[in-house]
Amino acid sequence: MSRTKTADRRRQEILEAAAAVIAERGLCDTRIADVAARVGASPGLVIYYFPTKERLLAEALGHEDQGFVDRVTALLDGASDAPAKLRVMIEASCPGPAAEGGSPTDRDWVLWLDLWARARLDPELADERSRLDRVWREAIADVVRQGQETGEFGPADPDRVALHLSALIDGLAIQVMLGDGEVTRAVMRDMCLDVAGEQLGVALRPRETSKKSR
Repeated sequence: MSRTKTADRRRQEILEAAAAVIAERGLCDTRIADVAARVGASPGLVIYYFPTKERLLAEALGHEDQGFVDRVTALLDGASDAPAKLRVMIEASCPGPAAEGGSPTDRDWVLWLDLWARARLDPELADERSRLDRVWREAIADVVRQGQETGEFGPADPDRVALHLSALIDGLAIQVMLGDGEVTRAVMRDMCLDVAGEQLGVALRPRETSKKSR
């Protein structure tokens, strides 16, 4: 294996370890030494790739977010139409209750909570937050445009729908992650489906979940 490939692999291993440790402890209680120990490297090597914890957080979230995109992309390949694709994107965005083992998306949300808390005062983190949000909104808008081209969705501004839906997802996910008894995963899912459906003139919720969420 070439030196470049070895370095790239080591960097990815550090990012994976950082995502896991930060999700478990939060950024404030995470030390570079903790990440180094998790990956079996020296603290100096971690600092070589990521000079600050903030940089480590930003890139760890980017790494996790790419994993999320890859999972969603694989699910979208099996979706039969635009409404099904939008349902997939909403379902995949919903964190799962800790009592039920959570969901693959939960670690992403924990990192997002730390990023949001710091982005207001850190321009570098603010830029990363903006980039990741822009990628997600564009993905939603693309699905909306596809549905409009096939006549499955009604007239609406795709970018506006994407902005509205992504903001709703973010706000509700915070409540789910904090254990709000009134905002369960099911409530979040159904509310997002209903709001998106109203904007696009289509029923997105399957009939069996149209009753009041439990």
